[in-house]
Amino acid sequence: MQNRALSMLFVLLFALSLRGQEMAINPLERALSGVVTVAVFDVSDEDQVLGYTGVRKSYADIAYEKAPDMSDAFSNGSGFVIEYEGAYYVLTNVHVIDAASGEPGSIKVYSITRDEYPMKVIGGDSFYDLAILAFDGRQPGEEIRPLAFSEQEVELAQQAYAIGNPLGQYPYTITEGIISGKNRLFFRPTTGRFGFLQHTATLIWGNSGGPLIDEKGEVIGVNTWIHTRNDQGQNYLFSQLNFALEGGLAHRLFLEMMGNKGRVRRAFLGAVFASSKGLLGGPGSPPFIHSLIEGSPAADALKDRIGYTVTGINGQPVKTLQDIVRSLEASNPGENITLELKKGILSPEDTLAADELTGANLEKVAQHFFKTFTDYELEAGPQGVQLNGKPVKNYHRIEVAVSDTYPPENATFEVQQGKTAYGMASLGEIDNYGRGGFFRIKSLQDLATAIRLNSLEGHLGADLLDEDKKLQRVRFFMTDENMDEVKVLFY
Repeated sequence: MQNRALSMLFVLLFALSLRGQEMAINPLERALSGVVTVAVFDVSDEDQVLGYTGVRKSYADIAYEKAPDMSDAFSNGSGFVIEYEGAYYVLTNVHVIDAASGEPGSIKVYSITRDEYPMKVIGGDSFYDLAILAFDGRQPGEEIRPLAFSEQEVELAQQAYAIGNPLGQYPYTITEGIISGKNRLFFRPTTGRFGFLQHTATLIWGNSGGPLIDEKGEVIGVNTWIHTRNDQGQNYLFSQLNFALEGGLAHRLFLEMMGNKGRVRRAFLGAVFASSKGLLGGPGSPPFIHSLIEGSPAADALKDRIGYTVTGINGQPVKTLQDIVRSLEASNPGENITLELKKGILSPEDTLAADELTGANLEKVAQHFFKTFTDYELEAGPQGVQLNGKPVKNYHRIEVAVSDTYPPENATFEVQQGKTAYGMASLGEIDNYGRGGFFRIKSLQDLATAIRLNSLEGHLGADLLDEDKKLQRVRFFMTDENMDEVKVLFY
């Protein structure tokens, strides 16, 4: 009897060992269940697997049975699922979903089983190109397993794997590479930000927003962009220069947005920093204090410092406007900020307590820009933002893109007598031919955010709606007291 019991125990243990082998999953294959394909189905004119047990199909079998039907989608990219306080959310890039209209069903994601889930945007940060989507109406199914962020510091030359939907046609594509650089600078649209990993796991359009994972299947980055270069109208892609927002930074931003109504908390000084544009693409001047925003901490603390060069912030040397971005993005509301300044033989240091970049302070940024750099003032109403010619001026100058087509392709610009009033449709970066990447503007806060993201270009473009409901593309220039063009940074 004892021998029979031992024999049965041996058979049971052997069976359990086989079951354990069946359930062992490669970490990279396990990660597939947390990746989704993000598709946008409704846009505005400007710029969301069943458990592996027993002998069920593997994640790989399920993922590659067939492709999801996205034939009606306007655009698509990648994303991945994470868990927060017992609920599932999708992380992706802002540029994957920022053209969506916001109407129900305008953003959807597809799981590994090709199940379709409507999504809604609940948070995001265009500066870091990170968006948070929530499941809208249909709860995530059992086929979805959330990914986790790695708690380990990323090392140079460590293995990295990108999972995504390149070209919008090949979901769950995995590419392999190594980490080849850290804390890289990324410009989108024109104001750059640090905190991106450089890696060699090949990306292509459609990979945006997908995870960069390590050999344990944990997220170490959010894939964001590929290096390209335009040479005489021809775009060249560099397949070994791929970039992902660092996983630790992405996780911190996600947690901050979840605890702050979908926004990243930022310091606000109310100072406008500027640098003159270098001739023929050469280096510009050292950054200086251009102007101060009324009702801000800087308005009083720095009232005698207009025109002073900024040489350091919080003990860190400053040589460019991007150095100011690096220092102030690392600062928090309420923190004391020390500016090291210079003018002639004077080298003062001024310390001021930073306020928070709230909606009200964003509105001050928008008002200051148009009061300082244009012949128009702003008015916000139920129909959006309106530009009104300043009452003290009879001639409202505006630089208009002259082109046979709209949107312009090969426009020239002419200074013209502007209308008394315009409705603001969109604003963003613009090139010398009238082409641009614009953000739709529905409020003064939208307008200020677009200004802060794009003002390092030295000029901004906008689509304005005149009283005849006709769209007109225009350009605004920023200048110093000598009327020389400057690049501008609002903090």
